[in-house]
Amino acid sequence: MGNSMEFISNHPVLSVALFIFIYLIISYEVKNFTKKYKSINCNDLVQKINEESIIILDTRERADFKKGHISHATNYEISQNKKLEYTEVVVYDKDEMASANSAEKISKNNNTKVIYLEGGIQSWIENNLPLVEKA
Repeated sequence: MGNSMEFISNHPVLSVALFIFIYLIISYEVKNFTKKYKSINCNDLVQKINEESIIILDTRERADFKKGHISHATNYEISQNKKLEYTEVVVYDKDEMASANSAEKISKNNNTKVIYLEGGIQSWIENNLPLVEKA
């Protein structure tokens, strides 16, 4: 204990930076642990699609949805703020950040377990997984 107090008094700037860093790590982990939505990767989503009936929501623009979407996905407009009657949904958008944002918005407005696709549709395409086109 004496050595740590000596270090703090000899290196105040470094000590403050260390405490801030520790605080940021702890707050990030607490936020991740307590958020109402989780993520899923492409392989696990394929397995989930094959094993059970799930609801998949594509939150991209309708034009993008028509160009290509994951099989069994429904286009869902976040702006309409529709209430969901499902116990669990998988959400995706164009990329990771947009997918996570959609999941956060849906989880705030619904009592539904929300899972977002890591990397969004971009990750799905990069993994050479099939898309369905809607004319």
